[in-house]
Amino acid sequence: MHFLSKLFLPAIIFLLGSSFFAPFSASAQNLGLGAKVGINVTSHLNNFRFVSGDIDLDFNPGVATGFTGGLIIRRPISRNFRFQAEPTFSMMGATYNDDFVLRGFDFDSDSRTKLYYVQLPLIIQFSTAPPERVVFGRERAETTYHLSGGLFGGYLFDATFSGTNTGAPIGIAFEGAFSENVTDQYKEYDGGVILGGGIEYGSTNKIGLDLRILYSVLDSGDFANVNFKPHNIGLSIVLYYLL
Repeated sequence: MHFLSKLFLPAIIFLLGSSFFAPFSASAQNLGLGAKVGINVTSHLNNFRFVSGDIDLDFNPGVATGFTGGLIIRRPISRNFRFQAEPTFSMMGATYNDDFVLRGFDFDSDSRTKLYYVQLPLIIQFSTAPPERVVFGRERAETTYHLSGGLFGGYLFDATFSGTNTGAPIGIAFEGAFSENVTDQYKEYDGGVILGGGIEYGSTNKIGLDLRILYSVLDSGDFANVNFKPHNIGLSIVLYYLL
């Protein structure tokens, strides 16, 4: 039942994003629908904490790569402005190459967190608008450039902390892999701001490339009695196609 409850909210977010423009169905010719896929480069703004028994980790975050993908629902506002809702699945997190002390022995850790979110960015875009050109009765494909800004809300679907620890606690080399579910360390909900820009080519059908920066305004940590306020940050490079 817990797994089903985790599936419920992501499904609702996708349905909300997909049905947001339903009142405008009468003018569906102005509605752009598409898909996007890309790469995330993410980290935390502050240190990662993990406490379990006599283990107390305080790691400096490095960058991690992940994936992102979802839908695009576009509604023009004017010739230069448009609004987009983008139901998205996204993997975020950070890497850690740090040392720690356990029971008086020194260890090194090569590890990372993987945070799986379902997000709903709401974006306003300002786009260049070249003159409309018709060739043999068909609108000519053009290249345009755009700036993006908006807000996003997210729901944490799953979170893991995994990697390899190495050391020589009694003079004998040790190496051990580990994986921990750390979903309870993070708040279920996340939200923040998005800024970026991109390029687009086409007429009716369009292909584009977006570069965006994401910053979580909300504190995404939820660790009782431990100072853990990671704040997600990220850069995404996304390729998309619009019908």
